[in-house]
Amino acid sequence: MDHSALKSLFHLRIPAIPLRIIGLLFYQTDKSICMRNVLCLLFVVVIGAMTTQAQILSTPVGGGSSKAWVGERIGITDVQVSYNRPAVKGREGKIWGELVPYGFTDLGFGTSKAAPWRAGADENTTIDFSTDVLINDKPLPAGKYGFFIAMGESNAELIFSKSTTSWGSYFYDAKEDVLRVKVPATKTGESTERLTYTFSDQKDNSAVLSLNWEKCVYPLQLVLIFQRHN
Repeated sequence: MDHSALKSLFHLRIPAIPLRIIGLLFYQTDKSICMRNVLCLLFVVVIGAMTTQAQILSTPVGGGSSKAWVGERIGITDVQVSYNRPAVKGREGKIWGELVPYGFTDLGFGTSKAAPWRAGADENTTIDFSTDVLINDKPLPAGKYGFFIAMGESNAELIFSKSTTSWGSYFYDAKEDVLRVKVPATKTGESTERLTYTFSDQKDNSAVLSLNWEKCVYPLQLVLIFQRHN
């Protein structure tokens, strides 16, 4: 058998395969068995390469932002936020208006020329509601939404979008907006190192979901709709 094909496998960027296993696969006198083993090896190689590539695409370079999920059952409604947590890293006083631009801005990449903040880091922040809800007295149907924020010095505009699978807000399109609400910014004396979403003031059919980072808190009131009235 021509071993040049086997040699070329070692030039692929794949997880290492123990040489002892490869030797056992090829140390066969029966050609049909040998060929079957070759096919099995190729299958392992392809799956390994796909897995490695998936890990590369899903892991931020340097591991700068950690992945997080937070959820609550409020009444009969499940609410879950999926997001990435950037850190302040000594940049207090330089987060709002600098690292996170105010309003809508051209990020210099993607299709959006007026993009809000991704409300986290890396891929979209998303919020999932299992039933209809009111967000600061405005109705929002059940479902999963991309969550963006147009920041301001004293308040912020929260945006719930149909776009849930983008990388950040580089391809943000206002036509996909489902709801926008404005909330005030609350200054705190204590700094939160990593961006965090928290639930507080929980009652039978309501709660407050807040974004906390550096010395700012942006709260939004969630009121659950148990039934529609005609």
